[in-house]
Amino acid sequence: MMEPRHIEMGDLHSCSEEVIVNLEHGLHLVPCSKIAELARSHECEIHIRKLDQVVDAKAVFDLMTLRADQGTHLIIEAEGPFAEQAVQQMRDLFENDFYVDRSRPS
Repeated sequence: MMEPRHIEMGDLHSCSEEVIVNLEHGLHLVPCSKIAELARSHECEIHIRKLDQVVDAKAVFDLMTLRADQGTHLIIEAEGPFAEQAVQQMRDLFENDFYVDRSRPS
């Protein structure tokens, strides 16, 4: 994973970080909903990039268009108030596999 990139220019705060999709079934409706819910809790703009495709992290259906399977590398980008905090929380969501309870049988 790459190191977080932070840019501060006056009131403009920007941050980005690479994450990897570890979920067996990739980003389906439930994790996309969790991403959008977390993104909507922040004032800043948050986008997720897969190669040349960039989507609004606050829009579930936009996230679904990424078709991010297990192992996919994504870049989380945030700009605005508390951008660094937003990226860190998004990274935590990915790193903790969206807090899915794996103890329950499938």
